[in-house]
This record gives sequence, structure tokens and C-alpha cells, in this order.
Amino acid sequence: MKKLLFLSFSIILPIALLSQTLTDKHIVASKPFKSHTDVVFNTSKSAPFWSEDFANGIPATWVNSTAPWVYRGPGTIPGTNVGSQGAYMANQTPIASATQQNGFILFDSDYYDNNGTQGNFGGGMYPAPHNGELMTDMIDLTGYNDVTLMAHSYFRTFQGQAFVAFYLNGLFVSQIEVHSDLSVNDATPTDAIALVRFPQAVCNQPNVQMKFLFDGTTQSNVNGAAYYFWMLDDLALMETPAYLMDIIDQNHGGWDIGYASTGGFFGMDFTFKPQIQSDANPYMFEMTIANVGANPLHGIQMNVEVLDYFGSVVFNSSSDTTTLMPLDTANYLATGTYSPANTGVYNMKFWANADSLPSSAQSDTSYMWGIITDSVYARDYDSPGGAWRVGRQCGGLQLGNMFDIYAPDEITSVSAYVADYSVVGAEMYGALYEYDTTSGSFLLLAQTDDYVIQAQDRDNWVTISFPQAFNAIPGHYMLTIGGYPHPTDTFGINVSGPAEQTMSRIVDDGSGCNLGSATTFPAWYWITDCPMIRMNF
Repeated sequence: MKKLLFLSFSIILPIALLSQTLTDKHIVASKPFKSHTDVVFNTSKSAPFWSEDFANGIPATWVNSTAPWVYRGPGTIPGTNVGSQGAYMANQTPIASATQQNGFILFDSDYYDNNGTQGNFGGGMYPAPHNGELMTDMIDLTGYNDVTLMAHSYFRTFQGQAFVAFYLNGLFVSQIEVHSDLSVNDATPTDAIALVRFPQAVCNQPNVQMKFLFDGTTQSNVNGAAYYFWMLDDLALMETPAYLMDIIDQNHGGWDIGYASTGGFFGMDFTFKPQIQSDANPYMFEMTIANVGANPLHGIQMNVEVLDYFGSVVFNSSSDTTTLMPLDTANYLATGTYSPANTGVYNMKFWANADSLPSSAQSDTSYMWGIITDSVYARDYDSPGGAWRVGRQCGGLQLGNMFDIYAPDEITSVSAYVADYSVVGAEMYGALYEYDTTSGSFLLLAQTDDYVIQAQDRDNWVTISFPQAFNAIPGHYMLTIGGYPHPTDTFGINVSGPAEQTMSRIVDDGSGCNLGSATTFPAWYWITDCPMIRMNF
């Protein structure tokens, strides 16, 4: 699981930083090249004995709630290429399941509350707070003493929770929360797989039911309840394998444990890293691995291999081995770090193995990449996703990224990817702040002159120079793009890839945008996607 950085900010509470009122963000759900289907198991009893891929819709014998789960299929409107229709999930990305094209199911809390219109809170057909409940018919588990549900599950939360509840002979037994590790406004990848272990009380019983519950009534904050959606597909029940390993995540920055004991730096993933910073901060490789099988997994080990642009292996390393008990999760750190000797593209391959698995079995390989540069420092994935409006009618905001500087250097300019809807003639600027971890405050160090957006700047990179180079010493810095309130001259900056918690921010200046519940300004809210804002040395 990701390390939670509860930093000290006088105006930020990490539990409720962003809400439905942040209207301009389109979520980018997962890191490029990262697979979340990398589950490995070894048992002769792992073949599913019950399954449902919704090729024929929601079974007529299942019981739906008043605020219903809906079916997306080849003949429905909308169809299988549309996910949520809510106002705050405007990209409508569907689940990326194996059988998505023959249909999947969805509880669309966002849409049910606002009918797809921003600001129309409570104006939908089933206003929040609300629950979405879908119960299967009876399933015979006779002869199966330990059962696991495997399902493709795409979930995004504001104050909603996802549960699988279990019933025996029509009576409630217990429920298990799915995706409980997500923070406010976070989402799983579109291809995430959920593994849910059945309670022993219902195993080896003939009359068992599952209920898929989107709970939008239990949790709330000052900005409301429920939101956003839960999509499911390819449900399968199998006898819990003796050995079942799940790869939760990986990184090349040392975010989880690599820098946890140093207190000096955050350990973020930098996708573009200047040679001088790379030499001072080599790649540090980590994986998060879970044992979701019936037995302990012995000798679990993560492995990493780095290839250069020509496909030649230039580095490899592994972690120490450990034993994981059933239902336990741990972070693994490769014993070696890697600092490329040359600029260029480097591809990273991550996988895991365990002594309890046969030598031929290992996890699927997950891929990441990094680029060593002469002068460009960045955390984005170089592929525009959604965007945040920065220069707006309601006020001038700032959008930015945190950067750890490991070696002294001169910061000369800021680059940003301007959204295609930006208005020609709108003005923007760059600003550099120093971040004080003790006080949680930001100190303005430098600001560029205003830059006027040109026609060719839209859907393109723009670089704005500081009046003079800033001599940066090792420490924490925030680099932002700012705008001004204007009735027509508005602009946005694209995002690309996920952001580590609290490491990307949007700043409300208090001029009327009201991004959250803060009463003291400027208010620094953290966001879950990485703005395409880069530092140049």
C-alpha cells in the first residue's frame, strides 16, 4: 500500500481535500504500462466453479435496488464503450475487463446525483446519499471449504464504499470492504482485479448469496456523500488456491520504504530526470506484494531488470526474501540502486516469485520507464489526459508539482502542456516555491513574467523563463503555473499519470472559485493526477 504522507498544512485536511465541487479534473486512473492483472496461483483446484460475465445482461433472478445497478452491453444505450455518465467523470472510461465488449455492470452514483450536469447536486433521479445493492441468486458451495471471488473491479470514490456482503439461507452473515485503501477522489486502475475471500460461515453451504453494495450513506463530509461509481465484470468463484500472490504496485522512486527512514526526501517517481539529479538520486526499486492464498508464501522476492533503448540489460537486482502469512501485504525494496551513466530512455521490468510456487511460476511482468535528460525534470507520463482549469472566470488559480532537488543546480524555466480548450490571449505565469516540512508552508522564491497564450500553444508545450536563473540547493520545491480571473480568457493545464499523495497541488487564491471548504487563503489542495508541469535546469 502507498505510504500516506500526512504533512502539516494549516488549511488542509487530507481526509477531505477535494470534493465534487472540483469540476475540471478528468481522472487518469493508472500508470502507463502498469498491469493490475498480475495474479499468480498454483493449485489443482483453482479453476472457477461458478462465473458470470454478463454476456446476457444482469441475470433476471438477481435482486436489484431502487437506485439500480445497470447493464452496459452491445445493444444498450449507452454501450460498452461508456462508463460513468456523471458530471465529474466526464471522460466516461469503461472498465478494461477481459470481456468488456460483451457487457459489464455499473452503479453510477455520480450520475444518479447530478444527472450529468456540473453543480446540479441532488438534481438527479436518485439523489445522494444513496446505496446501490445487487444480490445474486442462491449459489451452492457444497464441497468447497475455502472460496475466493475473483472479479474485474473498477472503482472510484469520494465518500462511497464498495462491499461484498454474504448471506446464508437469506440471512446476512458478514461483509467485506473492497478497495478500502483508496483516498478521497482516488480510483483503481481500469483493469484492477479484486480478490475477496469468503467468510468460513458460508463455505461448504448450499444456499449462499453475494450482494454487491455501493454504500453511499455511511460516509460523508461537509461536501456531501456517495460518489463516484463501481463497475464489475467477469465474476468467478474458485476454491482458494493454496498459494496465491498478488502484485499491488511498484515504483522506481523509493516512495514506500526506500526513503521512509531518511526523513530527507519523499521518494517520488521522476519520469524525466537530469543526469546530475540522477547521479545524486539513483533509481530505487520497490514492489508491494500480497498473499491472498490459503497458506503462507515462503521466499517471496521482488525482481527488477533495466534495459536501455536498444533492449540490452544494463542492471538487475532483487529484494531480500520473506514469508508472507495469508491476507498479509508487504513492501519489498531491491537491494541495488541504479544510476544510468548516459542520457536516454530506460525501460524497467518488475516481477516477483516465491519458493512456495514452482520454478516455472512468477508474477506477470509490470513495466515502467524513465528518461535521463540533460536538463528536464518531470513526473508526468508525457501523454495528456484530463486537465485542470487554472485561469478561470471565478478566479486565478495555481497548479503545480513538488520536486525534490538532490544536487545543487540552476532552475532556468518552467514548461507546461496547455489544454486544447485554452483561449488565445489568456495570460499565465510560472512560480517557484520552497517547501518547509516543519511548518508546512510555501515560500515564494521566483516568478516569471506573464506569458500570453498563442494559437500554436494549445495542445502543446510552452516554456516560460524566469528573469534570472535560480540557484537551487538540495531540498523540497513546488513549481506552479498560475492564471488570472477573467470572464473569457481562460486556460487549462493537462495532467498525465497518477500523483503520489500530497505531491501535486492546486491553489485556491480565495477570489471566488471555492474549490473546497477552506476559509484561509491561499489554500493548497492536493490532487490525485500529475500536472504536466516540468522544471528545467
